[in-house]
Amino acid sequence: MDFPYLAVLWNQRDPEQAQAAALLLEMPCLHAWHPVLRRDGIAVYTEMPSARYLTTQHLRDEQGTLLGVLFERHRNRRLCGRELREDPGLAEAGIGTIRHLTQNYWGTYVALISNRHSGEWWVLRDCSGMIPSYYMTVRGVTLIASDVRNFIELARQRDAPGALPPFEINWGYIAGFLTYSQLQIRETGLKNVYELLAGETLSNCRGRVGVELAWNPATFTEPDPWGSLDMRCEELRNTAQSCINAWASIHDWVVHSLSGGFDSSLVLSLLRHAPKRPHVVCVNRYSTGPAEDERRYARIAANAAHTPLVEWPWEFGHHAIDESCLRLPPRAKPTITALFRPLEAPFFSALKAAQRFDAIWSGEGGDHLFLALNTELTVLDFLRIRRSCSGLVDVLRDAARLTGRCIPHLAWDALSALARGEPIDIGIAALPNSLLVASYSHRQDLRVYIQHPWANAAKCVPPGKRQQIILLAEVLHRLRPLPASLESRELHPLLSQPLIEQCLRIPTYELLCGGRTRGLARKTFANYVPAQIIDRELKGQTTHHVLGLLHKSSSFITDLMLNGTLAQKGLLNCKALQPLVSGTIPLEASCLFPLLACVAAEAWVRTWLDIDIVR
Repeated sequence: MDFPYLAVLWNQRDPEQAQAAALLLEMPCLHAWHPVLRRDGIAVYTEMPSARYLTTQHLRDEQGTLLGVLFERHRNRRLCGRELREDPGLAEAGIGTIRHLTQNYWGTYVALISNRHSGEWWVLRDCSGMIPSYYMTVRGVTLIASDVRNFIELARQRDAPGALPPFEINWGYIAGFLTYSQLQIRETGLKNVYELLAGETLSNCRGRVGVELAWNPATFTEPDPWGSLDMRCEELRNTAQSCINAWASIHDWVVHSLSGGFDSSLVLSLLRHAPKRPHVVCVNRYSTGPAEDERRYARIAANAAHTPLVEWPWEFGHHAIDESCLRLPPRAKPTITALFRPLEAPFFSALKAAQRFDAIWSGEGGDHLFLALNTELTVLDFLRIRRSCSGLVDVLRDAARLTGRCIPHLAWDALSALARGEPIDIGIAALPNSLLVASYSHRQDLRVYIQHPWANAAKCVPPGKRQQIILLAEVLHRLRPLPASLESRELHPLLSQPLIEQCLRIPTYELLCGGRTRGLARKTFANYVPAQIIDRELKGQTTHHVLGLLHKSSSFITDLMLNGTLAQKGLLNCKALQPLVSGTIPLEASCLFPLLACVAAEAWVRTWLDIDIVR
């Protein structure tokens, strides 16, 4: 479950902002919220006054509050409010407070800080991105919340003097999402509503509201080029274990999503080694399509960890996309994941009835941290970092095994790129040219528009490492909780700040050592994860399952898409779309995500247009 919060920030030294804030804070809908901090310049509300693993902690002299969980960096021990108030690095509200938090603490949190004297304020979303944060500024007052539905309530009371103005669909963002469904930027599907991305700070300094990177992944990509693999393994093992230890210490009952792949099996094994281990029950989802039944490996991992395993078919319960996707809670951005939430509701209800748990864990993020990527950029990274040919043959051999290319061609391409000295534009080549989107709906600046801020900040890092940073940006924001989707919190413990930083410090050619995806991680955790899983080369899939789902839903999807708002707006290429949704031609895997993006965007738009304060 996400942490429901709503904050109002303004400069109390500005009379117009102070008056606007006073009107806003008198809105009747705020009376149902619990005020955790309210004084001149800042008001913070939550729906949960306190929770065991998501708490509210105040800084000294009411200069701010932290919502979430905070661990001490060096000892990975959870901190209490008294310790935060006594930390001299957090004594005075300012940008130094933000730096102190990111350098000395980690966890999953949002920090809201206000300086009593200057009227300036800062909001920090930690780099795990586990707590959503959306913001808008009205009449000089900034509102920030974990759920945009809180903004809706403030706009519906139109007769109240502090009511927010009506919302408007951001059609430019929708066109971008249709073309590139992994779009992870500050803009949202609503005009003037933005997302504070992971690791960013929103601030009002010197009278200007702006955003900057408080945590920049590019700063962690300069390793000791001569460190040994054994040293890397020890550091990686210790960091991963300490992160799992920290999360395990605050949970009693955990359901672990165990696919049988390396990452989820690793999390389970690390849990077993934790000093304080919660009660764990594993769940495996399976289907009958090719590579969609991984129960064999899940059983091996669960048996090795002496943990019970529950097996559930993906087809459990109602199994078709229908009108229920139009009744989802309104969200700031369309997501493909949201389409499947109504289908998963029976599973989660049955799971909740059968098992007691306070969190659902997963192995998400391992592909991106440990690098499950067949790339030849490792050769160029090696030459950029080492500036020497010593050891180059081994890196070339590994790259050849990963990519299937011959060593001379790999060497020539890398040396040529190094000689040119031109930056390699990572990620642009992967931009899908969706045939389902009308040509005139493509933004002229789309290639710039889709770039996550981390990609721009990492232009000078080795290209393979920059690609890893871009992939991390996608997964951190793709896993944002969906409102009202679960009764329990989802936790992805591999996406913890110390482990992210540790993996960023390791060069790509070492992460992929031995010419295998996750090469270093396989070596590091060989005594943790069962050998049958260590030796796996192929990942499980759900492609066949999703294709079957779309086939069963073809009648609803055909009407939804061909007679929908996006078609009327001219955003879709209906000529290309019609044979796909109607089944006239086979739906191939390459068209799967473009089609799902169209369905997700249409469902999202209709949900918002059914609200009376949206135009």
